[in-house]
This record gives sequence, C-alpha cells and structure tokens, in this order.
Amino acid sequence: MNLFGYKKLMILLWKNFTLKRRKLVALVVEIILTILFGIILLAIRKFIIIKKIGPFSYNAHPINDLPSFIRSPVTDSYPWELAYVPSKSIVVQNIVENVKRDLNTNLKGQ
Repeated sequence: MNLFGYKKLMILLWKNFTLKRRKLVALVVEIILTILFGIILLAIRKFIIIKKIGPFSYNAHPINDLPSFIRSPVTDSYPWELAYVPSKSIVVQNIVENVKRDLNTNLKGQ
C-alpha cells in the first residue's frame, strides 16, 4: 500500500473511532449484540442434530438414446433452444453443432 493509501486508511479509521466514541451506548450495544448472536449461533449448532443424507445412486442411462420428452413429437413448430451457449468459444460452438447433428432434432443454440 502506498503512503497516500495508508494515510487515507488511517484517516478513515480515526473518523470511525471518533464517531463510535461519541455514541458510547450504541457502541456497547453493538458489541453486546455481536457477542450474543455469536453465542446463539454456536448454541444452535451444538444442540441441533444435522442429518447427513447421501451419497445418491442413480440408474445408468445410455447416452445413445434421447430422453422421452425430446423424442416425443412437439406440438408446436418451434425448435428446442439451448438456454446458454458461450458464443465466443469456437470449441463450444462445435460441440453444440455436433450435438444438434447427432441428436437429429430441431435444436437451436445462440
């Protein structure tokens, strides 16, 4: 930190100290509430039982078959649209084009 930044920091700390010193009751209340909330959080953590769930096992799905919601004919003529494709990446654009070609569906990516 350069000397100018250090001086600005010291002035800001002095201003904060001066404001806190003028309102002594508010300072004491802030300190007490901070300690009290910390104790409450630690007590809750001590007495609440946390249930750990997992790990989950899912059935394997072949990657050559499309899910049923994509295979079923769509009632409207609008294509499926990918919500987010980073358009500046050529690699991702190639991947999207390969997926569109391999799935043989009406898919649009922007």
